[in-house]
Amino acid sequence: MMRSLGNMLFRVRNILFPVLYLTLFIGRPPAGDTPAIALIAGTLVVLSGQGIRILTVGLDYIVRGGRQRQVYASRLVQSGLFAHCRNPLYLGNLMMIAGFGIVAGNLLYLTLILPLFFFFYACIIVAEEHYLQERFGEEYRQYCVRTPRLLPETTGLAGTLRAFPFNWRRVLVKEYSTICITLLLLILLWARQLNHTLTDWLITACAVALTLLACAGIRALKKSGKLSAGPSS
Repeated sequence: MMRSLGNMLFRVRNILFPVLYLTLFIGRPPAGDTPAIALIAGTLVVLSGQGIRILTVGLDYIVRGGRQRQVYASRLVQSGLFAHCRNPLYLGNLMMIAGFGIVAGNLLYLTLILPLFFFFYACIIVAEEHYLQERFGEEYRQYCVRTPRLLPETTGLAGTLRAFPFNWRRVLVKEYSTICITLLLLILLWARQLNHTLTDWLITACAVALTLLACAGIRALKKSGKLSAGPSS
């Protein structure tokens, strides 16, 4: 059951998950309602999750979107952060999802939507594991034996970061939209805690505009061919 649900969720996640994010904004808490420590802690969790995604994409790359909205892998990636955790991108996603909830201070999101997100990702991971087991067989079984599913093995991590070339161009090309969405959500969630003066609105509008302009600029460079991920992408 989890495998079938995971395959379905993999196909619709780019539509369903953004809709679930909208629940962060249900209700309108008074300005300053969320304690400052929660705002800062939640933001750090979000940025840490995004940082894990950046490291993952920069060190090695997998076809994250599958093929024709189906789970797919042309090779079994076992290097970079994948040498320490089988699902580093999902680990980053879950940290970001939890961090947004902390920043929002939204009880509905934290008690209902957050556990739902975790369950959905568990189903997707099960579906992907079945696919990889069938495709790569013993090689994947051995990989599972030595590599944790989600919580990373930190032994040797410093050596991985030193030894493996980091591809910043690939990060910009492959991750710019996720980074843009992350920053926009943080800006809007923080804006809910302001006093809503004219200055507050101007600061928020400028931050949103700069983020969108940066995202549009990277997209334009990518489409024009002036920015590419390189041959290893």
